Amino acid sequence: MPGQQWWRPEALSRWLQERPGRPSSVLLAGLLALTMLLLLVDVARPTMTDPLRRAAATVFAPAQSALTGWTDDRLTEVTRERDQLDARVKELEAEIRTGDQLTDLEQAAAGWGGHELLPARVVGFSSGSTPVGGQTVTIDAGEGDGVTVDQTVVSSDGLVGRVVRTAPSSADVVLIGGSDVVVGVRFGEARALGSVGGRPPPGLPPRASGELTLTALGDSEVTEGDLVSTLGSPDSIPYVEGIPLGSVTSVDPEDGSLGGSAVVSPFVDPDTLDLVAVVLLGDDR
Repeated sequence: MPGQQWWRPEALSRWLQERPGRPSSVLLAGLLALTMLLLLVDVARPTMTDPLRRAAATVFAPAQSALTGWTDDRLTEVTRERDQLDARVKELEAEIRTGDQLTDLEQAAAGWGGHELLPARVVGFSSGSTPVGGQTVTIDAGEGDGVTVDQTVVSSDGLVGRVVRTAPSSADVVLIGGSDVVVGVRFGEARALGSVGGRPPPGLPPRASGELTLTALGDSEVTEGDLVSTLGSPDSIPYVEGIPLGSVTSVDPEDGSLGGSAVVSPFVDPDTLDLVAVVLLGDDR
């Protein structure tokens, strides 16, 4: 380094940057010599090492860049690429999850009579204090997709509820279990008639959150484990026939009144609703 003091940080730094092609062994030998010098001075005169540490930091930065080839711009680029790949992986995972849910819906619908389904995603919800007397969820399908009031809404697990309001690109669905929501059902192997609601008649034991009450029609016997499904409505509005609703988990004590009652645990958990489907019928298609 003619005319320069080679040990000065700025001179050594410039020399390293101007010779990217030098063998890495030369650079490593220089770094090792400087490190040993720092250690010796630090032991002999601790107060003298601060300027040397600053000088070492100035020298090491370009030396490390020369050895590794990494720069701030390259690190930023790699970080951005990593974030883009991570986002794409999440998108693919969501697509796979949606595909699995659609497959489950199609298989379930085949066992419920082969109804045509319009898949929709739950995008909002409201509490049970709504005017319709029950909790509602908002789905991302509406009038423009063929959704109308009083259509049945299902998931791969069973009955979700019915459409109560529509907009051009969304709709509100009241879930089963609301205080004013009553569904005609069949239950047990005999497919006896009854109704399921969210509010138990007076005199019955209180229900846990989410539990429904089955009231049998006439003297039909209710048994723990009985499966409960929709009876169906005229023209299948608001409920189509044969959609699984839940199962009987306990039978209420007899109180002498006509028609037994029981606790029903619904198959659909409203707290985890994601992909649902509106059942399309006849003119809705």
